[in-house]
Amino acid sequence: MRRTLIYLILLVAALILIQFIRPENNLGELESETDLVQVSQVPDTLASIFLNSCYDCHSNHTRYPWYGNLAPFSWYLNKHVVEGKAHLNFSSWGLMDKAQKISQLDQICEEISSGSMPLKSYLLIHRSSRLSSHDIMAICNWADSEALEILTGD
Repeated sequence: MRRTLIYLILLVAALILIQFIRPENNLGELESETDLVQVSQVPDTLASIFLNSCYDCHSNHTRYPWYGNLAPFSWYLNKHVVEGKAHLNFSSWGLMDKAQKISQLDQICEEISSGSMPLKSYLLIHRSSRLSSHDIMAICNWADSEALEILTGD
């Protein structure tokens, strides 16, 4: 019994101590002059889908849930945000060259069509971020037309 109490005290102490190891929050400006929504002709309906379903991990501004300030959950969230931004950062869309944009547009459609994005773990808590087949079709159609415009435009 005493050994169990000691382990419990050590566990609680460890949980308290890890709260002091915090990753930097991703709290940049939501709207910037290089942001996808500002740079491209994104219809309002699609812009709201991107903001709701993609921007938490793929932009410079994350809306953190209450548990996002508690370790080890904060570490897990930070890992996903860092990885998401490494693959695609909508906040720096205007800094990409044409080839990068076209590649990213193709990748967006591929990822959402296959169900890889949004992540299943994200959708467990953010049910409103789930993409319908209509949303996926609309995003892919927009991505195709945007890629064509980038390719043919100057």
